[in-house]
Amino acid sequence: MAQLDYMEKRGSGLTRICNETKALDGYRDELKPKFKSTPTQFQTIIFASSDTPNIGDNVGDVSETKLTERQRKILNLIKESPTITGKQMSEMLSVSQRTIERDISVLQKSGVLRHEGKDNDGVWVLYT
Repeated sequence: MAQLDYMEKRGSGLTRICNETKALDGYRDELKPKFKSTPTQFQTIIFASSDTPNIGDNVGDVSETKLTERQRKILNLIKESPTITGKQMSEMLSVSQRTIERDISVLQKSGVLRHEGKDNDGVWVLYT
């Protein structure tokens, strides 16, 4: 990347991430970004402040979230079987797999649902 002139200087982005994070409102030392690396990957973990809108206390608050009937059915299927796949849900609800994926994306963005693990071997976690 450096030879192709796609980066300024090796490692300069890490310092920039730390400095930009410190400049945010509500920053505390426990929110400092963490960096992890293995021989095959590099991970940057950036924590959100509870002061950040749409994050923190409101995560998983379904009472304020307007869910469609199908989204409620998806949540019920996940409660019954946390390892259920999108394909299985689409067959059970008689809709396309893409429709399920769109509904799941909405549920994840609203903080009601998240997926842990690999796509083909993970588990759904509900915040309800």
